Amino acid sequence: MRFKNIILGIIFIILPVNAYASSWIEGNKATLQGLDKITARIKTFEVFVGESYKFGVLDIFVKRCIFSKPIDKPESLAFIIINDDSDRLSEVKFNGWMFASSPALSALEDSVYDISILACTNDDKHSKETSSLNSNE
Repeated sequence: MRFKNIILGIIFIILPVNAYASSWIEGNKATLQGLDKITARIKTFEVFVGESYKFGVLDIFVKRCIFSKPIDKPESLAFIIINDDSDRLSEVKFNGWMFASSPALSALEDSVYDISILACTNDDKHSKETSSLNSNE
């Protein structure tokens, strides 16, 4: 009886951890929005995981992008590294996770630029192109 309670206790501890860990889907494209405060222009752009995008003097690199399953509350996260290349010394302006649901919590707020994530998705066309390039090598 005691052994049975120990086993059930272990199952109830491990089960929620595994269920939570599998609630994210790996994406390959982040949709970001940038605001240039000097010109007052907003630009929406897409960056594939592992690639960089130049927005003004900022170099934006998306390292990882994940989003929730359709049955869960909608949420997108991206691990982004943003460098300021305005002078000879490249300065890291942002290095961390951005959340689509709360841009004020984790967006880049610079004196000239604001960058936030809108969504993270899977682009099947890009995945097929990447896999065909890898198979040709």
